[in-house]
Amino acid sequence: MKMTPEEFHAWSQRLQFTSETEALITTIRSSPPVRRVRGRTNNITGRYPSPKMQCSIQFESEHGAGRSL
Repeated sequence: MKMTPEEFHAWSQRLQFTSETEALITTIRSSPPVRRVRGRTNNITGRYPSPKMQCSIQFESEHGAGRSL
């Protein structure tokens, strides 16, 4: 379940974040990813449907852990 703005504010207060820190985290939470996932040699890439974030999360693994699948 996604944290509401009110829940996030309460959580930030409980952890005693400064208002600047809370604002930075709010910006990060609402921003799109900074880069696209890239498939290179030996990389495993894919998408994970996240019910919590209500979107699809891209992932990549440099180590190729999925090769045994």
